[in-house]
Amino acid sequence: MKNIKKLVSLILVVAMCFSLAACSTPKPAEPEEKETNEPKENEATETGKKIFRYSLTADVPTLDPQLMNSIPSSTVGYHIFDGLMRNHVGEIQYGVAEKYDVSEDGLVYTFHLRDAKWSDGEPITAGDFEYGLQRLADPATASDYAFIITSLIKNADKVNNGELPVEELGVKAIDEKTLQIELQNPTGYFISMLSMPQFCPTRKDLVEKYGQEYSADADKMAYNGPFIVKEWKHEDRLILEKNPNYWNKDAINLDEVHILTVADPMTAVAMYEQGELDQVNVPAEVLENYTDKVSYYFDGANDFMKLNMDGSSELKSKDLRLAVNYALNREDFILLATKNLYQPNTRYILPQVKGVDKDYGEEYPYEAFPVKGDEAKAKEHLQAAMTELGVSDPKEIELELLTTDAERTRTEAEILQNQIQTVLGITVTIRQVPYKQRLQMESDREFEMVVTGWVPDYSDPMTYLELWTTNSPYNHGSYKSEAYDGYVKEGITNTDPKQRMDALFNAEKTLLEDGAIIPLQLRRNAMLLNPKVKGFETYFVGLNYDYMYVDIEQ
Repeated sequence: MKNIKKLVSLILVVAMCFSLAACSTPKPAEPEEKETNEPKENEATETGKKIFRYSLTADVPTLDPQLMNSIPSSTVGYHIFDGLMRNHVGEIQYGVAEKYDVSEDGLVYTFHLRDAKWSDGEPITAGDFEYGLQRLADPATASDYAFIITSLIKNADKVNNGELPVEELGVKAIDEKTLQIELQNPTGYFISMLSMPQFCPTRKDLVEKYGQEYSADADKMAYNGPFIVKEWKHEDRLILEKNPNYWNKDAINLDEVHILTVADPMTAVAMYEQGELDQVNVPAEVLENYTDKVSYYFDGANDFMKLNMDGSSELKSKDLRLAVNYALNREDFILLATKNLYQPNTRYILPQVKGVDKDYGEEYPYEAFPVKGDEAKAKEHLQAAMTELGVSDPKEIELELLTTDAERTRTEAEILQNQIQTVLGITVTIRQVPYKQRLQMESDREFEMVVTGWVPDYSDPMTYLELWTTNSPYNHGSYKSEAYDGYVKEGITNTDPKQRMDALFNAEKTLLEDGAIIPLQLRRNAMLLNPKVKGFETYFVGLNYDYMYVDIEQ
């Protein structure tokens, strides 16, 4: 009864917070107005330009293709760069490559490039792709995403570790129009990865010219995708413009894309109502006002709490990590945080990625922790942790929860804090920082617990599992397990589809049984889209939105 009272109190507090948030921002139109109301016209119609407008809650962290490590950056990167291939909502299309050959052993791919140009008129060469991948692998670049090729391309791991020069990477420009990539093992999903910005070409002359300032502003790089960056007002807006030199420019309908920085989701909804945005995700607290107008989609993100296991906090104890996992009631968390817009998640790998013959989640169903939690098990693991840590009072265990400074993430953090403290009696403090700073603090391992998430880069369980191997630069939690590393290695080298997938499932179970992460939720969004916008796509792999072929009815 005591816990129920606390839960009811928390619901009231959260509801009050939502009400205050709604009152402090422009209100959506009244229901009778919305029956006939459509987004108002703006200067785009008046000038005859086709302009698509959407918003982000924070500025894009970087436009350097080899340094991109977030979905907002990758979404923009997909539209300003063109890789060898393009993944258009699951359909693999040709990009700068007009054809490719594969050796009989599945290790050597030879790409034949079309005649294509950079935005400044320079020809795109195989050497630009070679340099881009060498730069990604080069330890001097310090790319968080170097891990994506270390187990994929021949010698990439040794190059990234400084054991071999970048010239030894298994990538070679045979001539200006022929690129050869040699893999370490046959990899069926390799082709689908090639639209990722990290695999895109990069101009060596511009990197050397601008140095640390490369890509810092719109005029400090060149583009080869369907759009170029016309203007970048940091923390305000990013303006994309149709690339007149794009090889497939006739397929591009939009003249411009305006990406505004709008920190408050409620403000973004009001801007949609005023005709200032063409697409917006509706916050859970006002969703009931739009239920007949939204469309739902999963953006591929699964949110979880990443735990730092480097020994600097009590989270070095496996039992404490499991205690927190069992303490959470994910069903109540989703209800309180998103009014059931999101879905509770009790595993790590997104169920929708490809398995052997069906979706992975259908072939390998799994619930690592009860969706409602298990208080008895949580306290059992807590007691074992206290014995291990030499602690007599759970209040002596103090943990910090890092999150971004948005109101929504603050609410989520407070709910998690309440659940953990109520069940376990330990102390949890919340630290909020800007999004870009949170990314950097994760990368620098300056956290104890952090609310984060992952969107798959390709449709295979490996896109999740390769993050947590002992030597992965993305293993920010310092997780170490020989068993886990062994399963992942088998998933890389075993060419039997069923045996390979079995190994990956065993890796997922090992990660969760070790309490390395705390799964929370799958993100489902409710979207409002200007009915005049045609061809707008959402996708759960690598990016949020695909507006490459968008058209706008005039």
